[in-house]
Amino acid sequence: MKRLVTVFLSMLMLLSCTVVFAATPGKGPLPQFMNAVEGSWCDQNGHRMVVFDYFMMNGIRVSEVNNVSGDQLNGSATITLIGRTGVDFVNVYWNTVAGKRSINMGGNMPMVPFAAAPQYPETVGGLHLDMTEPELENKYGPGTLLNASETRALCGINEESWYYKDIGLLVTFDQQTFTVDRLILVKGATTAFDISVLNADSPLYKYPAIYGWSYTPNPGDIVDMGHGQSMSFKYYPQAVMLQLSSLD
Repeated sequence: MKRLVTVFLSMLMLLSCTVVFAATPGKGPLPQFMNAVEGSWCDQNGHRMVVFDYFMMNGIRVSEVNNVSGDQLNGSATITLIGRTGVDFVNVYWNTVAGKRSINMGGNMPMVPFAAAPQYPETVGGLHLDMTEPELENKYGPGTLLNASETRALCGINEESWYYKDIGLLVTFDQQTFTVDRLILVKGATTAFDISVLNADSPLYKYPAIYGWSYTPNPGDIVDMGHGQSMSFKYYPQAVMLQLSSLD
């Protein structure tokens, strides 16, 4: 009888050790992926910042990692993100050449290690381009989700957006990094750009006087603001947009 008890206890100890080993942090595709890409990244112009840490990407939980290939220096994976707008899948590639690391989001957005915070020549109510969804939500709340056709009816842009109806602001996000790529003030907005205090209801001749432009923009123009950002009058007077310069 004593021998049976000893054997039984030994089996319990072995099982316990096995369970502990299986739950040890650092094992499995998710920890392996995070070890390979952990850190802060941005596009070649210093925008669309991506931060991978604590099993999160820009504050959105990475719930699953699939199709993992390669090693910690060079590889790829498909990550599953669970955010407010639902489930999204993003292909991420990482690479190391001559000791220099880089990643690629979605196969078409090369990114380098983040070095210095970009400058923002204009903001709206304290909001700036490149903010993450959680950052925006913490400051202004979640906003109303609009589909592409609903957004287009308000401001001309055929993209999903967050709409803050009480102040006349729409926000669109980059679909790979989930960071703000447009801040849109629609006609009748009760808010304005922070520096110029102008919006879509302001006459165009007032803009160059504030920003130091050499000409007065026309409806349809997009004016370079520097630092990879532009002021778009593409749909003026329906809307005025502060956007990343890489957008149309």
